[in-house]
Amino acid sequence: MPAKYFFPFLLLVVIYSCKSSFYEVDKHNSNASIIKRGKIESVIFSKEADCLLCNFSGSRFTPTVEEINEAEKILKKNIKSANKPMYNQGDGYPIIHNNLNNYRRQYYGYINKEGDKILYVNFLWAKYTFIDRIKGYQKDERENWKPEREIVLDGGSNYWQIEINLSQKKLSNLHINGVA
Repeated sequence: MPAKYFFPFLLLVVIYSCKSSFYEVDKHNSNASIIKRGKIESVIFSKEADCLLCNFSGSRFTPTVEEINEAEKILKKNIKSANKPMYNQGDGYPIIHNNLNNYRRQYYGYINKEGDKILYVNFLWAKYTFIDRIKGYQKDERENWKPEREIVLDGGSNYWQIEINLSQKKLSNLHINGVA
């Protein structure tokens, strides 16, 4: 391959690979690190961060960006089968396994009683279309989801949670918000 084509090709490969993995952008505070993949920002909470309504059955740990990227591979590979039947999805709500790139995430780490590393992940819809905006829906631009767990009642599959077992490479405890 001639050099004049090699460098643009290499640049495209680097840009594409950056979009496929999360990377750290900033520290929001001492308990929250902001990470990004493509246009979607997410947050990793430290082991000291509070998690209102979380039921961690073991000790806590602070996830690394590498663990987040590994968890995302597990999620992508297994979410379609974990999402059966598709509760609170369709009829205007997103099908979660078709829209993984459209959610902000909040990551908490804990070690269960068996010694497995578990990521509890809270998903928040972050991609509103032109039609959504006409209906009155819009992306929440406030920063309140960055320092603490965002709790949303209802909202269907715009808001959901799951646990990703890094040790066993499994998903469990999928919970999709109800619809009002």
